[in-house]
Amino acid sequence: MNYYNQLQSRNLVDVNRHRLTVVGDGEVTATPDIVQITLGVRTDRENPNDAIEENARIANQIIQSLESLGIPQERIETKSYNVRPIYDFIEGKSILRGYEVEHLFDVMVTDINQVGEALSASAKAGANIVQGLQFKISNPLEYYLQALSMAVQSSSRKANHIAGQMGITLTQPPISITEIRDEPVSVFQPEGMVLAATYATTPPITTQDVVIRAKVSVVYSYS
Repeated sequence: MNYYNQLQSRNLVDVNRHRLTVVGDGEVTATPDIVQITLGVRTDRENPNDAIEENARIANQIIQSLESLGIPQERIETKSYNVRPIYDFIEGKSILRGYEVEHLFDVMVTDINQVGEALSASAKAGANIVQGLQFKISNPLEYYLQALSMAVQSSSRKANHIAGQMGITLTQPPISITEIRDEPVSVFQPEGMVLAATYATTPPITTQDVVIRAKVSVVYSYS
């Protein structure tokens, strides 16, 4: 186990150098207020121009359907746009069958209750790809700082408890305070490549609270 892992897993007392290292943890929960939906349309035709035109027509319908729900166009962004040839492999030979066009959007929905409507409206407009929902918090730093404060307080309580049990006196302020951050704040719920026909009716979308954690390593000297 390396030193970094030791910091995360346990408190340390270095008697030779009179050092006490404690790890403090903080945790807060927050309800997501933004949902990012990745959806789009895939079309294929023998002629590339036909595939492009059909895809553009449906993509515009999707945008219009989302705007009709009150989702502004600036919250509907193109994530990717690709035109690919489609080949069939027959008797060891590659034969061009046609062309595929795929247009994906990232849609930011700020009303959680509107997510199901957005999925249903997009499907009715012709969307046939839904890649997933990502639940986010618009102000993650505010919650993280709360968790960080709790982590610092936790480290102080641990240090004082250990000092009391060992009969030592901690020197203030601490020698060092190191923030340990190794996890994202947002929550991603992948659904894979799902046909949007699943959302022909309005699906119920439920959310779960996001747990935001903070961790610090604090080193004290003592006498």
